[in-house]
Order: sequence, then C-alpha cells, then structure tokens
Amino acid sequence: MTTHNTREGGAERVLPTNRTAFPHQLTILSAAVRLSGPELLTIRSSQVATEVDLGAETVTECLRFFGTVGLVTGARGRYAATVAGITWAEVHHVDTTRGRLALHGLFRNHWSAKAALTALTDGPVSSEALAQYLGDGLPGAPRRASFLVDWLVEALVIHRDRFGRVHAPANGEMPDSLTLPPLTTREPVRDDNFLLGMSTQDLKHLSHARYVSLLDTFVTMLDEVSTDSPH
Repeated sequence: MTTHNTREGGAERVLPTNRTAFPHQLTILSAAVRLSGPELLTIRSSQVATEVDLGAETVTECLRFFGTVGLVTGARGRYAATVAGITWAEVHHVDTTRGRLALHGLFRNHWSAKAALTALTDGPVSSEALAQYLGDGLPGAPRRASFLVDWLVEALVIHRDRFGRVHAPANGEMPDSLTLPPLTTREPVRDDNFLLGMSTQDLKHLSHARYVSLLDTFVTMLDEVSTDSPH
C-alpha cells in the first residue's frame, strides 16, 4: 500500500473524531438528525452535545466528518441534516441492515471507500494496517483512522472477519453473513415496514445484483428529492 496526500481529487480528507467510540458516533449522528428534523433545521453542536452528554468539540468533529459523507451540511458548529441523513435515521431506526444499505449508497463514492478498496486489491490486511494507510499524513492518525475503518464496515464497503482482517467484497459481492445479521428460523411475522416497496425479509434475500440495483434507485430518488426541495 502506497502513501497519499491529505487531499484527494482537490477535496480535503477528513477523519472521524478520536474522542469517542464508534457506537457513540452513531448516537451523535442519530441525535443531530433528530434535532434537525424533517424541516432540516440548522442546529448547534452544543445542542447535540447536551442531548448525548458529550463535549461540544467532540460533537463538532463528528458532524464535520458526517458532512463529508453527505449526512449533514454546515460548518463551524452549525449544521443541518440532509435528506439523505433523515432517510438514514428513519430506516436505521426500523432495521439496522437497511440503515447500513443507506450508508453504503453514501460511502461508495467517498474518498475513503475508494482508497480502502484500492488498498485491498491484493488481498486482506489487518484493520490496523488499513487504518494506518487511510490515515497517512492526516492529523490524529491512526486512532481516528481506525474509526474510519469502522464506518466503512458499517456501510458495507468492506468486510471484517473474525480475525480482525478486512477484505474487499469478493468478486463484487456484498460482505458475507459474518457482517450481516443472521437469519433466524422463527416463524415469519407481519412486516409493515417497506423500502422502495420491499419488506425487511425481501431485502435480506436479495441477490447482489438486485442489491446494487436497489441502491442505485435509492440514491437516484434521494437526489431527485433534494433537487425538488425548496431552499
């Protein structure tokens, strides 16, 4: 794996905060989107910090990273959820697998996804090695970059096995069942939650090709909604 600069294609590369663990970062994202609401109100980092009982600087660092992904927009401690952020929060609350699919649609064009998949071209590496590669030349590495690896796993961009090694999806496949929640043998239950007309169980049984097609449709719809929204 070769080194790279702090800017990728002219855009600054931002790492997640190293001030709080990954589960707390998910909590910060959920709280920020909830406070901004469907009206996409501008909120202060301090408001989110009060909600999650963490420092305002920690929250600001998180929101700055979320902004590079497209989940929020803003700067200098004032942020608002995006349509994509609201959509993630809605589906993640109902089903975390669908939430991860929503993140996949956002992360697949992020600089970190491209860099990680390039780094994994020759095969799996340790999570620590990938973090070191992604964080090369950036402040706060490698701990910040280790959380970036967590986000890439969460977004189904890469797969982490039981030994802590990370892999690119084999032959273009989505990560395997070690990453996704296992199917149960319980009797089917009524599922009134749908994404693009498909139930939770339908989504869990989709082939890779259908997953990709659904994600493309999902992202297109988000773009159309964002374009049509009044400013």
